[in-house]
Amino acid sequence: MITSVYLSSYTIGESSYDEIAHSCSPYGKKVVLIVGDHGYGKAKPYLDEALKKSSLSAEKPVYFGGECTFENVEKLKKEPAVMNADMIFAIGGGRVLDTGKCLGEQIQKPVFAFPTIASNCAACTSVSIMYQPDGSFLKPEFLKEPPKHAFINTKILVEAPVKYLWAGLGDTYAKYYEASISARGEALNQSLTLGVHISRQCADGIIKHGLGALAANEAKSANEDFEQTILTIIVTTALVSILVTLDHSPDYNSGLAHAIYYTLTSMPAFDDEKHLHGEIVAFGVLILLLVDQQKEEFDRVYQFNCASKLPHSLADLDLNAAIMELYLETITEMADIRHNPYVITQDMLKAAFQELETINKTKRKEERKK
Repeated sequence: MITSVYLSSYTIGESSYDEIAHSCSPYGKKVVLIVGDHGYGKAKPYLDEALKKSSLSAEKPVYFGGECTFENVEKLKKEPAVMNADMIFAIGGGRVLDTGKCLGEQIQKPVFAFPTIASNCAACTSVSIMYQPDGSFLKPEFLKEPPKHAFINTKILVEAPVKYLWAGLGDTYAKYYEASISARGEALNQSLTLGVHISRQCADGIIKHGLGALAANEAKSANEDFEQTILTIIVTTALVSILVTLDHSPDYNSGLAHAIYYTLTSMPAFDDEKHLHGEIVAFGVLILLLVDQQKEEFDRVYQFNCASKLPHSLADLDLNAAIMELYLETITEMADIRHNPYVITQDMLKAAFQELETINKTKRKEERKK
């Protein structure tokens, strides 16, 4: 048995695209651009300038299809620009990047990632989150390796809508709490040990720099907090993901916060267009920490959520206790918690949701007294 591990490679900064010639030229000259609805327009001026300075040439951009689906990957395979290319440049948000990665794996062409929002780690990880044509979640498609290189342009990211960075904060710190709980009490191999240890920075980095990063994003001016935060979201989380899923199992890469996410987004009346993935996961982390009785960590995350305006109550997600109680059993049946170190019961969940609502009521009373 052999194990091959391919870790993330990246360049970050306002002039990160200047490294395209150095990083991409060894793979050929013809580039196909896989793009989405919005991000490519922001990246185009910088990309055009960088390509002029290189020996690379790019044909007219190819639209990724609107969702990261196997059906769209099949369509892209038949595009002349894709067939003729030496390499793929995937430019945009997570679904565009994941589409480009899946496409590259299937046609055995190198992929380079150009994230235009900082909401997830798609630019640096070796998995594509696949969806059904109707937009519903299908499965994670584990890949042999991440993109050959990610070009993280801080100028583009700091000018992106703040909501994407905001949601990315919650999805990132969740990685630490879910990975560390899933691995608790186990004799881990080298890669799992390394991944779980690195995951600590997913929480510490976000809580230390996240508020400053949001302020920078609001001001459209990158600072140290912003750079450290997007590195945590895009790179650190990806390293954890790669290391804890070498066996293509999600056992150490998910947990109760994501079980809550998938349950909420399956509710017929829940508006998952209004509430972003990381936003919902951030709320789920609070329930996770109450169930796991991590009082100090709960207080730390709760205070951060309040300060950053991430969800810290059911009302923030347009829900209430009566609605939530109907879905507690569903949460306990989710695959995301099959590897938890103890069985999570409906009673545990009900107590955690009630405790969180009590904490919020106390907070509101204290605020009214001020």
